[in-house]
Amino acid sequence: MGPWFVVAVWLSWVTSLRGQSAPAKSVFFQCNDTYVSVSVKVDPLDTNRKLNPASLTLGKCPVSSTTALFGYFVFEYPYKACGFNRMAIGDYTEFFVNLVYMPTQIAPNQYSQPFVEPILCLVKRSMTPSVLTTTVIVPVSGNSSLNFGVRLMNDDFSGGRLDSKEFSLGSPINLELSVNLGNHMPLKLLVDEGVVTPTKDITTTQKYYLINNHGCFIDGKVAHSMFVEQNQLNIIWLTFPAMKFVNTGDTIYITFKLVVWDPKEVTELRKACSFFRDTNRWELLGDSSNTVCTCCDYTCTRSSRKKRGVNETEDAGGLIHTMVLGPFKIHSPSADGYGSVGNESRAAESGFLMPPAVGALFLELAVLLLLCIGVLLYSRSRQKLKETEERCLVTEH
Repeated sequence: MGPWFVVAVWLSWVTSLRGQSAPAKSVFFQCNDTYVSVSVKVDPLDTNRKLNPASLTLGKCPVSSTTALFGYFVFEYPYKACGFNRMAIGDYTEFFVNLVYMPTQIAPNQYSQPFVEPILCLVKRSMTPSVLTTTVIVPVSGNSSLNFGVRLMNDDFSGGRLDSKEFSLGSPINLELSVNLGNHMPLKLLVDEGVVTPTKDITTTQKYYLINNHGCFIDGKVAHSMFVEQNQLNIIWLTFPAMKFVNTGDTIYITFKLVVWDPKEVTELRKACSFFRDTNRWELLGDSSNTVCTCCDYTCTRSSRKKRGVNETEDAGGLIHTMVLGPFKIHSPSADGYGSVGNESRAAESGFLMPPAVGALFLELAVLLLLCIGVLLYSRSRQKLKETEERCLVTEH
């Protein structure tokens, strides 16, 4: 059986599907070397007649996400799991299989028209090993999967930092966090929480919060820390000075809780806020006029509006992923374990961080206390002098 026979069979397979394809713009897919991701619109014609996921298959694979993420059913599988056919043509390999919708029992408000949509992936074959990246594929909300990535950036965020994860105390750590959405509808990546610890154990009592209160970059109140504006929804940039815990070694780990969220909706629980000390105010990333960040000085509470069509986590909604980065090695510029770069002193005794503003406050209090003691002593000396003069006057009389 020659290759042209296979081509002819495949062409006849495609031709037989004409006239029974899925509605236009209702199926989207993306391929890589070993994996396929297919998104199928729950309501193909926007007529409130929805697909039954039990009647929808990709080859021999069922829907992998039945939560209808923002109006789509999702298949995410390796080719071999769904029985893709494979054909080699030149430097490429074609993987193809049918996406089939075949309803058996029609319920009210259910899409009843069966269809078959060919899914074809063209993959270039390579004789060289693939380059490893920092991207990881992780399950999200237990149903679907998204690709999360991270890279260290140079000082102006124009590209990746090429050297190792070693920093001088107080020097900027610039990070790019990202999510590869595949065929999902446009989503926004947010950082719900960021915690620095001396070990990977996030439950340790020695921890320092860079970001908390659902996206408030609170370290910006004591250091040059902020979210950096850029124009891609699935990427978020952030910068903060290198810090470490005294008496616990020179390494730190950073744990981020990331949230994938609807880009059209900003709430007190889903935001990216930076504090600017020159203006003494919080600003929302990308929209300084929005006042949603004012809650960062208090407690950001749940919005009254619930998300639709998303598995909710911690009563807030969105797809949540925890990422642990490190170890980062932090070098002290001085030999005694304390150091500073500019105004960004970031070391502390007893294993805890002391922001520079707190140290300055203690210094101001000490100076004020000394002044109060001096005034008190001066007042007492003046009072004694006055009493002595009065006694002398009485004696003279």
